[in-house]
Order: sequence, then C-alpha cells, then structure tokens
Amino acid sequence: MSRETRPKGEYAISVALAGAVVLTALMLFTKWQPSGLKDVATSAEEFILTTTGIGSQVPDISGFEKLKTYRLGQYRAGLYRTSPAPLLFAAGRFVIYNPNNQPVFKLDTLEGSKDPWTTLYDFTGRLGLTAPGSHPRPSYTRNLTGNGVPDIVVGQYSGGDHCCTTASVIELGKDSVKLLGTLEGLDSLPFEGIEFRKLDKGSEWNILAQRRYSTMCGSYEDDADVLSVYAYSDGQYSDQTTRFSSFLDGILHQKLEQWAHVKKRTLQLLQTVAIQYAMLGQVEEAKQFFTTNLTEFLPYLQNKNVDAKACQEDLEVLLDQVPNASP
Repeated sequence: MSRETRPKGEYAISVALAGAVVLTALMLFTKWQPSGLKDVATSAEEFILTTTGIGSQVPDISGFEKLKTYRLGQYRAGLYRTSPAPLLFAAGRFVIYNPNNQPVFKLDTLEGSKDPWTTLYDFTGRLGLTAPGSHPRPSYTRNLTGNGVPDIVVGQYSGGDHCCTTASVIELGKDSVKLLGTLEGLDSLPFEGIEFRKLDKGSEWNILAQRRYSTMCGSYEDDADVLSVYAYSDGQYSDQTTRFSSFLDGILHQKLEQWAHVKKRTLQLLQTVAIQYAMLGQVEEAKQFFTTNLTEFLPYLQNKNVDAKACQEDLEVLLDQVPNASP
C-alpha cells in the first residue's frame, strides 16, 4: 500500500515506530551516558513534535493530551496537559507551529486537571473570554503595536489565591514568532485584570492592568485596586505608567466622584484614592486624605481585629514607594 493511500491510523503507527528507531539510535550514539539522556529526550520530543501532525492538524506530543487548538493566520497552536493528569493540576504547554508543523514558540504552563487554565484573549469576547455559542467567531489576533503584524495575548493562571495570573504578548511575524512582553502578578483568572485602550494618538494599543496592593488594613477585599499602563516602545511592551499623568488624573477624579457618594465608600476605595494621589506625585495629599477619612472605618477595623495605627503606618510606607507620574 502506498503512503498516499495508507490509512491515517497506520501512518501514525509508522511515524511512532520511526520515532522509536530514532530514539534508540540516539541512545546508542550517546552510549547511555547520563549527561546525554536529557539531550536524547529533547531530540526525541522535537522529532515527535515535528512529525506527528497530519495535514493541517496540530501535532500531538508524547506524554501529553491535547486540550485545545487554535488557528492563528498562517500559524497553528495547541494547548497540552501531561497525561494522566494528577488530582488537582498538571504541567502543560502552549506551542505555536509554523505551516510545516514545526514548533516555533513554546510556553510552559500549569493546567487544572478538570479544566485548562491557559487561554488566548478573544478580542470579540467579554473580558477577553469567549462566551459559549457566541457570535461572531472568536478573534484571537490583533495588531497591537501598529506595525501591521498580528499579535496574540496568552493568559496563564498558576492556581494561586487572588493572584498569580500572567499575560504574555506574542507577535506572529511572517518569518518568526517572538515575545513582546509579559504582565505578571495580575489578579484573578485570565483576563479579568486587563483591558486594551488607545491612550495616545498613535496606532499602538495600550494595556491597562489592574493589581491589588496589599496592606495591613484588612483582608483581600479591602486592598487597593491600582492601575498600571503598559505601552509599546523599542520592540517591547513594558510598564510606562508614569508617562500617563493626564490619564491617571482622570482616574483619580473618577474615584473621587465615587467617594462623594457616602454609600459607595469602602476601605478599598479609600486606599485606592490615596494611592492614586501618590501616583500623581501628591504624596502629602494622599496621606492627609487617608488619615482624615480613616476615622469612619475604625469600627470596621476593630471588628476585624486590625490595628488602625499599624494600618495607617503601613499605607504611608507604601505611598512613599509608589512611582509617581507628576507632570
């Protein structure tokens, strides 16, 4: 039977046997030296990665189950999890392949044993996530940098409590794939903590990242919710919050409008407003605003067994350390 008419299952078995032959040859070549075994495993893995994709299918990886596949223009991508998966979570991989099914980019991930924790940002979805049965179809690529080249954003969750989400911006160039930047320490699951906006007149998109600033003033729900602005320059996305004083001033005024409504006042909002003042270089105003308004939360702090003086001192230390975007 010719290769052209051979059933796909038989062809896959032949590929696996060929892989075993290559692995055996590599091991004999290295004479089973311990220092060479890691290289053998890597070589065998790369062989499997580049040969077990059939047609336009995303390849399989030995020892991993394929959780999801993506079409990304000329590229394909696959999300994998080690198999069998342990009870709670397992190591995973996100791999991008070129049209020849060769791996050109890889991220090591952590996946839940029941559901995957890694996903791509859907620019037509809600908060970056695709709603089941939604229309239009998911859109995973967007030219974020303004250079005409599509980009994707990969969100990775590590399983931590109220933290530990990372977003990676990846450029899908015609001849190469490269990492443009990483946003770490984001709150909650992907992509609840990020938003895309154009804050300048240029064609580049900015990435707004929400993070919690923890202090001794209570629990997680009391932590300040602080905004960072990432911008693209010199081939990378990086935190350039201090460049956007006008935007930050607008955010401060929005928070102060919320504070003007007594029923909307919370300890979280109080800390957030204080930090927004400090980010604009108004550190003394920040301390005064916090000290003046902390009084109304004393019963709340006492009920939570929080020392009000320790709370105030801890926040003031943070206010002195916040990078400021003063004009």
